[in-house]
Amino acid sequence: MSSSDRGPLETAKAFAWTVFLVALLLWAAVWLIQQVWVWLLILLAVVVLVGSLVWWWRMRRDRW
Repeated sequence: MSSSDRGPLETAKAFAWTVFLVALLLWAAVWLIQQVWVWLLILLAVVVLVGSLVWWWRMRRDRW
């Protein structure tokens, strides 16, 4: 096994960069969702409406 040449300061710096990168990616994901959340809600409403209409149409057709 090879021992790590990193000291505690280098390990802390690598950890800080990792946390920074994760925070940056999280910020980007939230920003992206903020840009498209209205379209996502519209899409969800359309899917629910079409699903409801198909269910209602099948229920009516099964009565015949």
